[in-house]
Amino acid sequence: MIAEHIINNNKRTETGEIIVTLFEFCNLNCLFCNQDHNSVIGIDTIVQKVKQIKESIVELQKTKGKTSFSINIMGGEIFADQLEDQVFEDYKTLVALIKYYASENNINVDIRFVTNFVWTKKERVLKLIKETGCSIGTSYDPAGRFNKSTFGIFESNVIEFTKYINSINVIMTKQNIDCFLKEQISFFDYLYNHFDIYFDHYTPESNINAIMPKDVDLRDFNIYILDNWPNCYPFRNYKLKQKNNMTCMDTYTIMPTGAFGKCDILLTPSNPSKVIPIKFIPISKQDLEQKWFDDYNCLECEQFNRCALGCFLSNHIKDSRTQEACWLKEVYDYVDSK
Repeated sequence: MIAEHIINNNKRTETGEIIVTLFEFCNLNCLFCNQDHNSVIGIDTIVQKVKQIKESIVELQKTKGKTSFSINIMGGEIFADQLEDQVFEDYKTLVALIKYYASENNINVDIRFVTNFVWTKKERVLKLIKETGCSIGTSYDPAGRFNKSTFGIFESNVIEFTKYINSINVIMTKQNIDCFLKEQISFFDYLYNHFDIYFDHYTPESNINAIMPKDVDLRDFNIYILDNWPNCYPFRNYKLKQKNNMTCMDTYTIMPTGAFGKCDILLTPSNPSKVIPIKFIPISKQDLEQKWFDDYNCLECEQFNRCALGCFLSNHIKDSRTQEACWLKEVYDYVDSK
């Protein structure tokens, strides 16, 4: 396919990504999450998931030629106070096995634990981070994640663990966009001044009709961030008039059950109530990419080489377009007009 050929040669990131969802048990219930947070499936097979991690690495090497990998270990909430201490020992064993495999096979791996930072048993978290040498990642979502109490714990822990955090993610939901535009973003100044901030596209789940932004919402929000928080990613690269990779990475996701695959595996959650309320037509990753190219006429766009593109999966699941014009091109045109 034309899209696959062009993306493989010009737009893909050099690093492959592996998301390891160890289990879905969580102490929060975020509005935009498709997990079953009462489920403990996977807690007793943490170490065994090294098998799927190895298989994902081999597949990305074979199909995409990757030699470096970003491995994100997450839940649920992997540091929840309710978890037994033995779970943390399993984390250490899993990391050691990953690093051993990487060393034996001349592979570069960057491993981080992803947490919501809403926990009070700090000593065992600090011990884990120091012993494994892994970094921490988290998300800041001003809408649909915290209440007053949990946000206070989040804020305090982020400040205390600042030197171990490598990045903060924000999901571009309708509600988060609205909070930013209304400047209802407590603590964001601190995050912006201390960490790399990455704005991610929303992954479809059961609340898609209420949460997924329209194309013009994304356009206006991109422009707002460029004007007010210009060092956030991927926006800070928009001003560079040179080739940029797309934000979508070559990602394999490993589920608590041990099943693994590309991004569409997230559309079959363990909790039936979390299934998206829209009929999903099965499609390959290559077809997802081609559909985006066709829908937005990418090959005839003068901004294509520097364009970060969007979420191919969301574009296929739900039509969020309100206009013929490409919202991303309008953002780049705005940058050029400044």
